Amino acid sequence: MEELGAPVRRTWQDVVLLALVLAEVVLSTVVATSGWDLMRAGLTVLLGAALLLRHRHWPWLLPLVLALNAVAWSLVILIIVPFAYATRSSRRARTLLVGLLAVAANIVPVLTVGGPGFEIVGITGVVVTVLIVAASASLGMYVSTRRMLLAQLKKRAEQAESGQAVAQEQARRAERTRIAREMHDIVAHKISLVALQAGALEVNPNLEREQVQQSAGLIRQTASTALSELREVLGVLRGDGEEAPLAPQPTWEDVRRLVTTSQEAGITVDLFDFIDDPVPDQLARTAFRVVQEGLTNIHKHALHTKARVALIGEPGTDLVIEVSNVLPKGFTTDLPGARMGLSGIETRVTHAGGTIASGPTDDGRFEVRAVIPWPMTT
Repeated sequence: MEELGAPVRRTWQDVVLLALVLAEVVLSTVVATSGWDLMRAGLTVLLGAALLLRHRHWPWLLPLVLALNAVAWSLVILIIVPFAYATRSSRRARTLLVGLLAVAANIVPVLTVGGPGFEIVGITGVVVTVLIVAASASLGMYVSTRRMLLAQLKKRAEQAESGQAVAQEQARRAERTRIAREMHDIVAHKISLVALQAGALEVNPNLEREQVQQSAGLIRQTASTALSELREVLGVLRGDGEEAPLAPQPTWEDVRRLVTTSQEAGITVDLFDFIDDPVPDQLARTAFRVVQEGLTNIHKHALHTKARVALIGEPGTDLVIEVSNVLPKGFTTDLPGARMGLSGIETRVTHAGGTIASGPTDDGRFEVRAVIPWPMTT
């Protein structure tokens, strides 16, 4: 796409070109001593007018004008044409050939045929002509190179600006996804515990006062923890910092505490913990989310079944996390589920370089199994 100012520049270039040609023609006419001089002046006018078409037909028009200049001997044509060709041609070899054509058109006819100026044309004339053509073509190549460089810089700037906008949009989407995933992890697990504890009170109206108080305390504590964590997540949305921590990040002890909390809420879940080495915080956070989501799904869909959580691994191998439960028969729940949690932990595990699978097993259980690389600590 041409720049908006290109037609204006071309108009001024054409005006300057015609002015130079007319000035040379007037000077030639004034000092003319024969009809030959007047004929050359007229040919110069025609060649100058032909140059007005150089913008579209330059590949063949400019060399033709140079060839005809062997008769006109116009200094303006000798300067303008090599410059105009060099600014348009991307092939330096062709520009060199056009320059040689310009030199030959002004020197060879004088040396071979003779004519006005034959006596004074010699080494000096050849050198001057070569210098004029070389300077004109060099200036044209410089202008052409500068134009291409500016065009490339402009294109790169546009691409960089576009890429920056895309990167910013991707960063915003990733941050929104991260916040949404964190909110889901908090809300789904904590609220499922609240619903579970409240359901136990509902179906057991004859509980002793101490048991009711204990269950109510668990509900209050769970809800209070959920609200506190949600406030911290929502605080990130109001803050100015990027990639700020969303909430106090869980440790390996919190993974074990998840099972204890579910047991206190009335879920029959066993913990098989075969981890003896310290677990890195990043690996512990991923494991926490996997166990949390597995237990949340058990709270929702397998309340009255037996469940187990198995943790196996050591540094230099893999951390294997298995959360499974016996497939329930006829149990239904009114708690919503959109598989957002499973999708979220799949993203986390994949990002950590691991794999995850979920679904029924041959022994009649539903299992969530994640295998995550456990690097050696230095």
